[in-house]
Amino acid sequence: MNKFIVFEGLDACGKTTLSSMYAKERNAVVHSAVVPESLELRKVIDSYESKESALLFFLMNNFLKSNEVSKSLESEEVILDRYIFSTLAYQTIMLGEDIVKSIFDTLNIAEKILLPEVIVFVKADAETIKNRIKAREGEGQWYGDEITQNNCVETAYQKIFKWFDIPIVEIDTSEKHGRSTTENKQLMKDRIDIVLSRESR
Repeated sequence: MNKFIVFEGLDACGKTTLSSMYAKERNAVVHSAVVPESLELRKVIDSYESKESALLFFLMNNFLKSNEVSKSLESEEVILDRYIFSTLAYQTIMLGEDIVKSIFDTLNIAEKILLPEVIVFVKADAETIKNRIKAREGEGQWYGDEITQNNCVETAYQKIFKWFDIPIVEIDTSEKHGRSTTENKQLMKDRIDIVLSRESR
């Protein structure tokens, strides 16, 4: 049975790097969080920097992605770089937990969207993230980088994860631990393997 694994985490935590390495090892493809058809709409949303529009856009996209993943699982494993969890986590910061939880409950999201076997939560300390964002070329993303730098997004994620009954694998890529990217990937893989072996019993 093909596996559906979601990578979540803060901007500049190493999530995309680790998901790509893990996908290569499993001979899988990392799917983008945004469906291709909505890329142009995202540019419009970004240009207005509207919190409400961002919430509606990403919720819509999550449900479209859920349908896409369901079809893909018939023939391949799916590794997804961000999903409904990041939408909810960032929006609890932008719009407030009460509003987002009300929408979550009203739409019965946990029952209506395809959920993964495991969530890989990649994190790093503030200093590491600050250094990585600073090293990037171009301007910071209003929806991602700025929120990451000015709020405790990890706390928001931990609240959101409690809304679901899904195993969480955490990997901390903070520079202070002194691990290489390869070492982080192996540590992460070992933890994922343990979860998946339990799920298959």
